[in-house]
Amino acid sequence: MNSVAFRREGVILSSRNKASAAIDIERVAAAVHYVIFRTDAGKLGHVKLNRVLWYADLEHYRRHGASITGLQQYSRAPQGPLAPEIFRAVGWLARTGKVSERPVAVADYTRREMVSVRDPDVLAFRSGEPAVLDRMISVIAPLTARQLVQMTSADPLWREISPGGAMVIATGSIITRAPSPQSCAPPEATSSVRRTGRSPRYSQA
Repeated sequence: MNSVAFRREGVILSSRNKASAAIDIERVAAAVHYVIFRTDAGKLGHVKLNRVLWYADLEHYRRHGASITGLQQYSRAPQGPLAPEIFRAVGWLARTGKVSERPVAVADYTRREMVSVRDPDVLAFRSGEPAVLDRMISVIAPLTARQLVQMTSADPLWREISPGGAMVIATGSIITRAPSPQSCAPPEATSSVRRTGRSPRYSQA
């Protein structure tokens, strides 16, 4: 599925599943921006972005009772967990000049890669949240399309929920196992976290 179709599905799922509480889109955007900044552009499209944040939200909720993004649920899409708010956050970051998107031909389709233009606002995070995001980036970013499909089909929550249904983070934190480099990623997984030589910091420019 190409990026246009994937975005369209996000809009459809958004109309089916409205979170009960208001979503802080800037909080979602902070997590999205951090993942884009820390991941090599060639290894990150919208599918992997959603997957990194899904597992990071589960892991943080499992330990602290709250997700990093502030989301309460994702939607069950064929490619895995999908949150329409993440797509909106990418659009907001692009409009404000913090990230850019570029089309890249991959096999028989075109995907949109995201590149960070400015440093993310790490002050938006609570203690320990960036480390969780980094851990999930190191596991998810190196995966091939085949490995992502296998990961999706192995998720007991994804298997249980009907297409378009809500994948609740609180439930997933209990029944969905956190991925690890040993279980699903190739040996070079840890190299997928972008090494910038500097710590991200907030910039007013």
